[in-house]
Amino acid sequence: MKNNGAKESSKLIFVFGVVFTSFMLISMVVGGVIRTGGWLRNINNSWSDFRKKFPGVVSSIITDNPQNYSYAFGRPFNKAADSRISIAAIDEHTLNNLGYPFPRKHYARMIENLNKLGAKVIAMDIFILDPDKRDVQSDRAFVEAVRKAGNVINLVNTDRDNAKFSLPISGLAESSRYVAIPNVEQALDSDGQVRRLYLFDQDLRYSDITGLKLSCPKTECGLVGLPGLSAAAYAVYSGTPLPKLWIDYDGLYSLNFRYPVSRKSHPGWSKDKATNYSIHRYISVLDIIENKLSSEEREAIKGGIIFVGSTAMGAFDHYPSVFMTPLPGVEVHANAADNILNNDLVRPVSSMLIAILLTICIWLVIFLRRFSTQCIVFSTLGLLAFFILVDYYLLCRFYDLGFMTIATGIFIPFIYVSVNKALVEGREKKWIKNTFGQYLSPKVVELITKDPSKLSLGGEKRDMTAFFLDIAGFTTMSEKMTPEQLTKMLNNYLSGLTDVILRHDGVVDKYIGDCVMAFWNAPLDQKDHRKLACLAAVDCMAEINRLNQELTEYSIKPSARIGLNSGPMVVGNMGSKMRLSYTVMGDAVNLASRLEGANKYFHSKIMVSEYTYEEAKDFVESRLLGQIRVVGKAIPVKVYELLAHKGKLTEEGQKLLAAYNEGHEAFFKGAYGPAKKAFEAALAIAPADGPSKFYLDLAAKYAVETPKDWDGTFNLTSK
Repeated sequence: MKNNGAKESSKLIFVFGVVFTSFMLISMVVGGVIRTGGWLRNINNSWSDFRKKFPGVVSSIITDNPQNYSYAFGRPFNKAADSRISIAAIDEHTLNNLGYPFPRKHYARMIENLNKLGAKVIAMDIFILDPDKRDVQSDRAFVEAVRKAGNVINLVNTDRDNAKFSLPISGLAESSRYVAIPNVEQALDSDGQVRRLYLFDQDLRYSDITGLKLSCPKTECGLVGLPGLSAAAYAVYSGTPLPKLWIDYDGLYSLNFRYPVSRKSHPGWSKDKATNYSIHRYISVLDIIENKLSSEEREAIKGGIIFVGSTAMGAFDHYPSVFMTPLPGVEVHANAADNILNNDLVRPVSSMLIAILLTICIWLVIFLRRFSTQCIVFSTLGLLAFFILVDYYLLCRFYDLGFMTIATGIFIPFIYVSVNKALVEGREKKWIKNTFGQYLSPKVVELITKDPSKLSLGGEKRDMTAFFLDIAGFTTMSEKMTPEQLTKMLNNYLSGLTDVILRHDGVVDKYIGDCVMAFWNAPLDQKDHRKLACLAAVDCMAEINRLNQELTEYSIKPSARIGLNSGPMVVGNMGSKMRLSYTVMGDAVNLASRLEGANKYFHSKIMVSEYTYEEAKDFVESRLLGQIRVVGKAIPVKVYELLAHKGKLTEEGQKLLAAYNEGHEAFFKGAYGPAKKAFEAALAIAPADGPSKFYLDLAAKYAVETPKDWDGTFNLTSK
């Protein structure tokens, strides 16, 4: 059942991987086709905005300077506006004095004054399409001013839906250095925010506009895509031919928005402390016309790019941006020109590369399901951290990774794999508890449920310790007690003994009547399994003594015999197809069973073989019983009797052990007389000591006549 569940889970995860990978790749394709970009672009936009604003958030927390967007890690990509770019602002002051729309002769005066101040480029973010029927001279003055300046860019309007064009007023196009298009709406995101911009129209050429007369020759403007206002402004400023600029910047670019700052309003004449909060410097159109400019404003105009546009509330096109809501549309063009001027437009990383990284990340997380939950969590967090660093590195070099696409490809599979793993492990843990809860200690069960990989259920050969405990005189007890009394008594004793075994992390294999079989070092590895088994044996004897004292309702006080042996054993689920039992088999197991019975020969209680004793001797008090050869075995084995935990032997016990060891040593040297005296001394201390009685009788017998074939080994003839 467990394996079938794991296979089914693997199939589901594989299907999920295929479906989710396909979904993400299709979403990428759709996002690249539709204008608003789809849900992937939306979450990438949110991440893009967050990382631009985050340095300001950090600075407001750590320093006294709120919203310092170039704070610390924000310095490489968040910059202040280039001082070479300014905005001739049609502000409230201008509208209050000139009205709106005001006569175009005022634009003429503005252009004349800007050129006197040394402006290199004047880009008009204003449609001059319909003639002024009330003042024809005003239009003529404007066109003449544009012609004389030779550095003015004006707009042409395009109606894409109806394939129509609105040309500037008569004479304006051929008087302008270039005509351009606003080109903002083409790349608006679904939230209405401007983050990207086409610097050239992807479909329209100058030659597509019927009736358009240009000052630039056909070799320069004929087949070139219509430039956006920012591209045209940069072409004039840098002297770069439009065809070359078109080749270099033909595509969609992400704007690297400059952060806004506060500047004094009308610094050339205003005495109050009013400020405007803007990205680029706003210079009032009326201040330019009236020549009321500060030295800083004059310096900014000299040799610079001037974008002319409305900033008066209610009189400009609003485009929310990462730093300002609302942002005047003229600022979008100024930002784009700023980016071109400083070569820091943000370029997208290849979609093919992102698709490859996305696919790798999805399947990498799916592959991690084979490992522990902790490994999955840390690996996933590490992967996300790595791509955050890569994203930051690329941003500092003005590339957009599309981080949230990859992060989604990591996070969603992580959630699925984690939930799937939790469900599978939940079923696995339930199966483990149901299977092993009856004969494993709660601590061991908990370890296995936390890491089922530690559990090995197939037949395998291990070095283990086997334990057999038999309640002595059970047959006699059964004859003197009713079945109900016998069952109750046996349950009491077996419960107490089982608790002791489980407390020492042993596995209770089975109950065979009044016998308990247990083992150590499976299903979990236990390096100290010999020690654990020996301590459990000593504590089992103490538990029987405790129960004999507490269970006063029973007149019969049972004793027990325990046999312990360690060695190679086969452990696993064994039995029939219908019924299995997790148990151990092998010669080492059989020897442990023989040792339990061999206690009757020496009248001992806990007999442990030398294979178990050698690694546990530092933890228990013991005595050597001798060397025996059990039924069915040709090789003799040394056996010991365990007496107590190390250092816990009573004073009487210590005296008994000393007398016994003296007698035992003398006996095997053939000094049967001294041996007899030593064992008599031992029995004087503990009259009921079985091994001392055994050797006292044997010493008396051998003192009369030692068997001719005696080699120091006791050959047991029964089980």
